[in-house]
Amino acid sequence: MSDKRYIFVSRPTRIGEVFECAYGSFHDFLHQEGFVARRLGQTDYSRKAPLRAVIAIIDECCGAVVLGYPQMEFHHEVRRSAEVQDTTGYVFPTPWNQIEGALAYRARAPVLVVAHSGVSGGVFDHGVTGEGVLHVDLSQPDWFQQPVFSQPYAERRADVQRCLQKPTTVA
Repeated sequence: MSDKRYIFVSRPTRIGEVFECAYGSFHDFLHQEGFVARRLGQTDYSRKAPLRAVIAIIDECCGAVVLGYPQMEFHHEVRRSAEVQDTTGYVFPTPWNQIEGALAYRARAPVLVVAHSGVSGGVFDHGVTGEGVLHVDLSQPDWFQQPVFSQPYAERRADVQRCLQKPTTVA
């Protein structure tokens, strides 16, 4: 595949049903925008090792979207005399978000990083990539229509358009 209308989507293979429904709407949105979303194990399959297969897919795409869905949650309580003193929660994305996000940045593809509320660390930390991270509720069916996403998306779409206009070199 060499059509530069492809966009790589980094997200876990399995996500909760409410997230999957909202992602379906986002997938349709990308299609309406003229993009074909590509994901290893969903749209693309390979006999290569997963890392090499992801690199090959990203190289054929004109940009990437990294979606940080909650994959692991840890809750910590501090008790004193059986009374809860403090409660802390941590939400982690799939490690593949970190790998795929880094590969997309390395390929110099326009990348948009979107984290579900509470997801942080690595590519989801502000300042790590030199760009902002969008924090939204990815379970909401219209999360991609909200200004917190749509305005940065419009900027990134312009970067993708510039990427499409660059002449490709044949190795």
